[in-house]
Amino acid sequence: MGEHEGKEVLGIRLTWNKRYITLAPVATVLGLAFKLHDPEGLIGDKEQLGITCALIPADHKGVEIGERHNPLGLSFMNGPTRGEDVFIPMEWVIGGQEYVGRGWRMLVECLSAGRGISLPALGTAVGHLTARTTGAYAYVRKQFGMNIGKFEGVAEAMGRIGGYTYMLEAARTLTTTSLDMKEKPGIVTAIAKYHMTELARTILNDSMDIHAGRAIQLGPLNYVATTTLVCRWRSP
Repeated sequence: MGEHEGKEVLGIRLTWNKRYITLAPVATVLGLAFKLHDPEGLIGDKEQLGITCALIPADHKGVEIGERHNPLGLSFMNGPTRGEDVFIPMEWVIGGQEYVGRGWRMLVECLSAGRGISLPALGTAVGHLTARTTGAYAYVRKQFGMNIGKFEGVAEAMGRIGGYTYMLEAARTLTTTSLDMKEKPGIVTAIAKYHMTELARTILNDSMDIHAGRAIQLGPLNYVATTTLVCRWRSP
């Protein structure tokens, strides 16, 4: 039991220390998943209640938000958060007390959207951008009096870029179609996330090889370097 808004209510005491959480530096509400115990049997006869999810206002007493991180120079809000023996009312559990211990299912179903939309979209976008820019570069860049795209080693890498981009587009269409149908394909999206981010990394490696030194020299016209940083940061 603890005090909330002047009343004594049933709640949870939380301690956490997360090295980073997406959007933490600017969030008004934190979403936390934690392993919940009930040693005093306040809500039932089980001590180990399992993974539980709660939404906690960022300005709640005891909640600490650390300084913003700098993830590879990208303009993305990411930072640490921590709390020591923070009391939250049971009503802040997502779904209320009835949904205590159902956090794993919530996490998997919520991740389906991110894994099935944002990450596949990122991987596919990397494929399309890389295929277009690297293909054009291989056509106009000459070495020994001929376009480098005619070299067998470059042509092999371009073939992988084209083939993997086709695969990425097909997988993206599959996952987003199932989500449009109101499905929650946790397993499919997990597989898509893993393989599509890895394919994007492979595509970028080939693109870096083809562009060679041009991909290394940073500047406003280097379209490969920034894409590489984003892809490596978001990959598994």
